[in-house]
This record gives sequence, structure tokens and C-alpha cells, in this order.
Amino acid sequence: MTHFEDRIAHWLSLDEAMQRVLEQAADLGVESLPIDNALGRVLAQNIHAPSTLPPLDNSAMDGYAVRSSDLGTASKENPFVFDVVGVVHAGGSFVDTVGENEAVRIMTGGSVPKGADTIVRVEDTDREQSALGKIAIFSSRDSGRNVRPSGEDWTKGTVVLKSGQSISPRQIALLAATRTNPVPVFKKPTVAVLSSGNELEALSSPSLSPEKIPESNSHLICASVKAAGAIPEDLGIARDNLQDIEAHIKQGREADVLITVGGASMGEGDLFKSCLDQSGFLLDFWRAKIRPGSPVSFGQLPRENRRNQMVFGLPGNPSSAMVTFEILVRPFLLALAGSSRIYRPIIPAHSGTDLKSPKNLTEFPRVKIEKKDGHLIFTPAGPQGSGLVSSLSVADALAIIPEGIDTVSKGKVLNLILLHDSPGFYDWSVNTS
Repeated sequence: MTHFEDRIAHWLSLDEAMQRVLEQAADLGVESLPIDNALGRVLAQNIHAPSTLPPLDNSAMDGYAVRSSDLGTASKENPFVFDVVGVVHAGGSFVDTVGENEAVRIMTGGSVPKGADTIVRVEDTDREQSALGKIAIFSSRDSGRNVRPSGEDWTKGTVVLKSGQSISPRQIALLAATRTNPVPVFKKPTVAVLSSGNELEALSSPSLSPEKIPESNSHLICASVKAAGAIPEDLGIARDNLQDIEAHIKQGREADVLITVGGASMGEGDLFKSCLDQSGFLLDFWRAKIRPGSPVSFGQLPRENRRNQMVFGLPGNPSSAMVTFEILVRPFLLALAGSSRIYRPIIPAHSGTDLKSPKNLTEFPRVKIEKKDGHLIFTPAGPQGSGLVSSLSVADALAIIPEGIDTVSKGKVLNLILLHDSPGFYDWSVNTS
């Protein structure tokens, strides 16, 4: 068996690394949940309309159902008078047919009577105050209007929701309207997260030492896992010895995915690789042409009689861990959960300053966004060192400086990967055209 330290780094391009990862993202199966527990999950099958909606033509407002041919040129000066021959409430109906110069009082949602093709709004009538059983209509502006036709939403058998769609409150409404309960959803991935390093100190430590580094990566990655719709399992901090690392990894062997944070390079203390190799690790790749985060790795740990555990090795510097998670792990987890939309939104914006980048890497600087003179402008969110934490909290997006570009001039347009939980930066009340 070839060990990590004997292997030559792959140095995959960004596109190839992403392709290698996503090729392994087969969904984890299906379960059924009550509709009110399905929020945030991913739909596992197409949903077909069991019936036409609305089932009948119905009124879009409170008013009077009449024939448009009888409205003529009704006006305040020349009102047209109709006989009121019935009333229809929402959910009710009128069994007869509306005839010449007849009107049926109707409420919003009420079934439009046969013969009528117009709902005159209440405001254009005298509200039956002139004479008992009579209605005076003062306008013909509603002629042929205010009728919601049968099937306006959908007809029976229509696919109203597609498999792979995330379920938001809007989809919950649609599921209820199709009487889909319980709801078939893909199972959530479980993700074990393990940090390592003798220099790290957990927040739960009874006495925090100023000489130790507060461990933040596990909190970053566990929160990111949860935000991606998966279930995190924090394995804690493994010390820099093989026995402790092995014991921690064993604790997370039931998870669908293992994410190790730290120990990604070639130092003497980078023992994750040796421990994984001893467990039969199947390496797919190690190192990608990205910055920060080039020492990232991906592979599988074999398991008997079940699917292999997918393993990501993320660098220990916080910014490197965040970027590699966003670029490689997050889309994988979403695909593993069956989602058809696995990427964050990308928008173009103008650079607010000159930037330098290594020509042989794709770089992802953390940036802030603001609007100036009708344009979106981005600038670095503080110092860009991969070991720094401060720029993570203020970043609105990751800019993409493609491989092959070493200079970005002020004003140049780049694509930005929006971070969903970033603060607002866009004033939608201003015309952006």
C-alpha cells in the first residue's frame, strides 16, 4: 500500500477537484416525514396534482356575478339595474343559470354561476340599497373580469414540485394543497468533525490558558455542516499522537462523512494521514490548485457491508478550512442529501482596489460588498492570511480570481460567491437599472 507521505501531490485544478468529489455524491435513501416536519429537507420524488385547482371557476373578489353582454355602457349617470336572484358564499354554488339582466351576489372564492362571465366589484354598485332584490351597477369596467378560471393553478396530473427541490415554507403550502402528507424526503447526511493539535484548547476546558489557541475550527465546520442541511457530530480535539487520533476517528465511523481539520500538510505532527492509511484509506486526491486551502484531500474509508465513509481532510488554518468547505464539502453534502441546487449564488461585481494573485492557483479572497454609483463594489474583508479569523466574520462573499490571472486591476469585474448568512449590502429600494 502506498502511504500518504510516499505519494506525489495531485495538484488538481479547481474544476477537476470539484468533479472528483461530486462523482461520489450518491443520495442516502428516502424517508417519510409529516408535512410540518419537512421544512428544510429535500423532496425525494416528483409531486403530481391529484386534482385540478381551483376545481371550478371562482370569484376573485366580493361583488355580483353577471353576464358581460348585459353591462353595456353602465355609468353613474346611467346605471344599469339587475335582478338579484341568489347569493354564493365561498365554498357554495348557485344551481341555476344566470339569465338576462340577472345578478348573483358572490363572495371571494365563491363558485361562479353558470351563464355569468363577469364579477362586478361591490364598489361599483349601490349595494342593493335602492330597491329590494335589485342592484344598480354604475360601471362596466369589470366586463369579462375578476373570474379565476378552473385549473388556473394546475390541472390534474401536473408535476407541481420536482424531486431534488428544497422545501421552504412556500413548498409546504404547495404540498398541503396537493394533500401530500407524509412527505417523501431524502435522508440527511451525518458528518463527523475532528480537529487535531496539541496547541488547541477546547471552549469546554475548565481553565483556559493564554498560551493555548482557542479551538474554533470544529465550531466553524459543525455550524457550516448544519447550515448545509446535514447533521454534525463533533468528535472533539485529537492530540498529536496516533493512538488518540485513531480513538477519535473510531468514534465517528458510523457517520456518512468524516471531516478532519488540521494535519493536512507534510509536517511531523500531521498524523491524520498515517492513521487513515492504517485503516485502509482509499485516497482520491491530495492537493488542489486553490488558495487558501491547497493541501485539501478527499477519499474513502472502507466499511464492511455498508457504504464507504467519505473523508475530507481540510487544512487547519481557519480561512483555509472555511474556503475548502464552501468550495468542495458544502456542494457535496447538498448533493448527498439529494438536492438539485448545490451551489451558492454567484454575482458579478467590480473590484474596488488592485489585487495580486498567484498565477498558478485559483484564489478565493474574502471580500466585503457595497453599492456605489449604481454598481456593486468589492474590497478585501481585512487581511487575507489563511490563519486569521477576523476576516471570516465580516466577509459578504468569496471573490473568484481564476487560475492564470496574477493581477486584478481596480474596476475589473469578477464573479463573487455570495455567502447566504452575510449581512445585507443591497438597497432594493433604489432603481438599479
